[in-house]
Parts: sequence; structure tokens; C-alpha cells
Amino acid sequence: MIGLRLGIFFFCFLLVGSNSVAVAAELNKPDSVEHEYRIFMVNSYHSEYFWSARQSQGIKDALSGLKVVYREYFMDSKRHPEEEWLAQQKEICLAEIALFKPDLILTGDDNATRTIATHYIGCSLPVVFYGVNAEPEIYGLLSNGRHLDSGGNITGVLERHHFSEAVRKLKTLCYVNDLPISKLYLLTDDSYSSEKLFDILHQVERELQIEVVFLPLVSDFFVYQRHIDKLNHPGNAVFIYSLETIKGGNGKQMEYKEIMSWTRARLQVPSIAVHRKYIEEGLMFGLLLSGYNQAFYAGLKARKILFGTLPDKIPIDSPPQGVAALNKTTIQRLGLKVPLDLLFGAEIFD
Repeated sequence: MIGLRLGIFFFCFLLVGSNSVAVAAELNKPDSVEHEYRIFMVNSYHSEYFWSARQSQGIKDALSGLKVVYREYFMDSKRHPEEEWLAQQKEICLAEIALFKPDLILTGDDNATRTIATHYIGCSLPVVFYGVNAEPEIYGLLSNGRHLDSGGNITGVLERHHFSEAVRKLKTLCYVNDLPISKLYLLTDDSYSSEKLFDILHQVERELQIEVVFLPLVSDFFVYQRHIDKLNHPGNAVFIYSLETIKGGNGKQMEYKEIMSWTRARLQVPSIAVHRKYIEEGLMFGLLLSGYNQAFYAGLKARKILFGTLPDKIPIDSPPQGVAALNKTTIQRLGLKVPLDLLFGAEIFD
């Protein structure tokens, strides 16, 4: 247990920087061994999906030391994006929650949050969401402008991509290599999360001081290939968010590695991503996000609630900026040199 707490203390230091001592103190409060908490976790996707794979562990790490009984439900909405499927999953999930009688519910990502979390608006049961791309006002989770005081039984963690900072760093890298970038293309699959992400990015577009092209959301691999070929010219760069719902000629969803294999061989311009696996497979640079970090941060909020803090006193916010990541092979193939300040602390992939 001592080793586990030291590990969590170190993770908190990395996660929240100057607030690490306060967070670690919260984690190390004397816990009641008498009370047993019941936590119900709702995941928008399936357990094998890369974003979901370690979310439950993030929550459990944040709640370490408490006596907790967990129940987790996967809505599988990445492989089944139809609204009819989601409505069916909502009814099944609500029935399981009613039987389980939790002390608190956590909802991961937009689909679980907009269906399950919203069902409990105004109830006494506390809910903590995480991984949400849309503004919470869109789902009726709080009134406009009340992120710091939600005014209800729901609080949570927003998935925000530090997009402006990533673009700034990319422009710096290209500038020192005498490789001016004048246009940035945004390319992603046709999914609900991608749609909501684009809504957010439209709000920060003016901060980037670069021409931004929002390409139509892509569901077909041949369309994806045409987009890559169209933007594959000097002066351009591309941000690729998600490739998870793109279908091949047989109408079935393709594995991201197959798409990335083609992209890696074809793409000749600088690229940005936010997910580690895409940079591992050949995209050039990113400030990383993870489902684990989102869930851990939400777990810290859940811990405060279980210790007596009201949800409406816990701000809705997002974790600090993720670590930088670089693909060395891609950078070398493009003939670029990386500034030392960008290399410092970065994850390097071959």
C-alpha cells in the first residue's frame, strides 16, 4: 500500500504540477475502513478500445484506499454509432444502475454523458463526467458560464486538446527548419466525438494565426486518401484526430494501423495528433491525451464528493497540458531538426 501511495503521489505531481501537494494530501487522508462506497462507471465505448482501455484503472487509482464496490457498463457506441443502439443501451444501463443503487456515477465521454448523466440532472445522486468534447451547456448539465460553480449534482472533466499550443510548437519547429507553414488542414473520421471536437476548434481558430481548413468528416477510406493527396504539398500541415470509424471498400471499419501504414508511406507534410498510437504509427508531433488521465482526474473529483464536498462546489475543468511526443523516423524522413526546448521531456517514438 505504501508503494502504491508513493506511485500515486508521483503521478499527481506530473498531472497537476504546482497543485501536486494538495492533491496528494487529499489522496492520503485517513480513509474510513467502515464505509463501503458503490461506484457505477458508464463507458461510451467498448473495453478494448484504446481510449477506454485504462479508464477504469484511472478511476480506481484516484480512489485508492477507499473501500469501493465497482460496476462498469460499456455502451459500445464506437462500433455501433446509431442513435437507435444508443437509446437501447441507455435503457439497459439505467436498469442496471437502479439495481446496483450506487453512491456515485461516473460517465466516460460524450455518448454516456449525454444519455446517462443527463438522466440524473437535479437528482440527489452525484454524477461526475469525463472525456467530454462538447460544452456541458449543450447537454443541459449546467447554466451558461457556470463552469466554476455548476449549481447542481453534476460536475466533471472536459476533454480539451491544447490545440493552440500544439500548433504554436509545430510552427516553431517548422520555422527553425526554414519550412514555412501557411495552411493547416483538420482531418478526422465521421464520429460524434469528432463532430463535437470540430465545434470546439472553430472557437479557437482565430488564435492560431494560420489559415485553417476544416475538411468534411470522413467515413470512407477512399475519401480519406483523396484528402491526403490534396493537402500533400509544401506549405501545408495536417492535424489528424481520429481514424476509428473509417470504412474500407467492403463497408467494414478498418483497423487504424492499416490506415496509418498507407498514411506513413504517403504523407509528406508535417502532422499533428493528440493520441499516442497515431504518433507511434508515424504522425509527427503532438501534445498527448489519454483516457486514463481523464478518468483519474474525474476520480479525484469523485473522491472529494465521497468525502462530503458538494458537486456544485467542484469546478468543471480539464487536466493540464499533456506531454509532447515526437516520431523520430518521420522527422528524419522530412529532413527536420528538432529544437532542444521541444525535445526536453518529450516522448520519442521510432
